Amino acid sequence: MPRLILLRHAKAEPHRTDDHARVLAPRGRTDAAALRPLMVELAPQLAVVSTSTRSRETWALADPGGVPAVFDDRVYEASTADLREVLSELVVESAVLVGHNPSVEGLAFELEANDDTSRGMRTCGVAVFEVADWSLDGAHLTFFR
Repeated sequence: MPRLILLRHAKAEPHRTDDHARVLAPRGRTDAAALRPLMVELAPQLAVVSTSTRSRETWALADPGGVPAVFDDRVYEASTADLREVLSELVVESAVLVGHNPSVEGLAFELEANDDTSRGMRTCGVAVFEVADWSLDGAHLTFFR
């Protein structure tokens, strides 16, 4: 049964003209690095990462080491339908998707609406689902932070 890990990028600097180029704030760097032990435990086989600078930096700091990463522009400014399309192409047993709100928290809520997912996802938030397959059928939330 595949495992999907949704990760919202860490806290970024205030808005700038080029949103795509925003970097992580000091708190964001600390928070992302603190995710590394969780990522070791979850053991993703692949990371699908938005091409934004803040998403790339989040994954660079959270990567437990050696996880191949695919930087996919479709994850930046994505709808939940866009994210579902990206994930439907996966052929691994465990993947982390590093992206943005509102699509990341929207997808978590679509997969399993409950008290946790209805609150949304904070920066550096993580939601882990067991899914029947990469069509995301039969999703079951196993971890939310």
